[in-house]
Amino acid sequence: MRTITTIALSTVIVCLSVAAQASPPTSEQLDTARRYSESCGGQAMVVLFDGKIVFESYANGGGKDRLQALASGTKSFVGVVALAAVQDGLIRLDDTACESLTEWKTDPLKSQITYRHLLTMTSGLTAADRSSPLRLPGWKEIVAKPMSGQPGEQFQYGPYHLCALAEALQRRLKDDTFATYLERRILQPLGIKLQWRWRCADGNPQVAGGGAMTARDWAVFGELMRQGGTYNGKQIIRQELLTECWQGTKQNPAYGLTWWLKKPVPDSLIRQIPILEHEMGEIVRSDWLPEDLYIAAGAGKQRLYVIPSLKLVIVRQGEFLGSRSFSDTKFLQLLLFGKEEGK
Repeated sequence: MRTITTIALSTVIVCLSVAAQASPPTSEQLDTARRYSESCGGQAMVVLFDGKIVFESYANGGGKDRLQALASGTKSFVGVVALAAVQDGLIRLDDTACESLTEWKTDPLKSQITYRHLLTMTSGLTAADRSSPLRLPGWKEIVAKPMSGQPGEQFQYGPYHLCALAEALQRRLKDDTFATYLERRILQPLGIKLQWRWRCADGNPQVAGGGAMTARDWAVFGELMRQGGTYNGKQIIRQELLTECWQGTKQNPAYGLTWWLKKPVPDSLIRQIPILEHEMGEIVRSDWLPEDLYIAAGAGKQRLYVIPSLKLVIVRQGEFLGSRSFSDTKFLQLLLFGKEEGK
């Protein structure tokens, strides 16, 4: 059974252009986007405008209290908690990770890997194996994986970079594990919960894809990002630190510190990065999407879109298999305009 909640706003001004003065999408635009999402296996859709829920819908087995697997959408929490560690004086992004991962000190390549390299997936460490992404080795075993490239020289998408980062950060903590530090610094101040549905072989959380969360809670996390690290008047992460999330690399301009970005990428580079070509290509090639769009994205088209210029945070969650035909740009066109481009 499908449930929908729409909050009417008397001050609604129809957006004729993405560049127009920020106003909430109309009920017609929201409902058009909802119907499209649900036709592609969409289970949850929550839209915040200026911090307030203006639309909420559940279908196809979704529900307000249902914890939905975020898949790789989990990665975005790693980048933010790493910035909390920077703020707390535990690490510096451009310091070498071997200060924590001391077994890397004698390796001529691993000793050059910085925390930033791990967070931007440019470390050169083996990014993944052919095994299921839900059944990863333990963190220390991942740290011992061989190098597949040069630090800072290539983008290779995969979970091992972030598991190695989590191990490095956990060794810097005195009274916390990675999970309890994330809980204390980010989740509790926001009043949200993240369930670790999948763990690595050593029992540590699969930080690159093992989290589950309700659509509302994920939207709250997005609101923290939209407000530049502030929530309910409290500065959780300093704004100047949070901007590090939106800095891409030469190796992949469209990927910052665990967030996907709306940045121009040469076609030649897009073709070299499979996930960019097959998952994010339509975003980076778009000539109409706001330049300040950033996305946490996971398999099954789990999506957290944040667009500060439009005061929007949008969550879309869906069935892992049923969402294969879902298009980010079509969904956002329908939500922002009520129709597809050219129609």
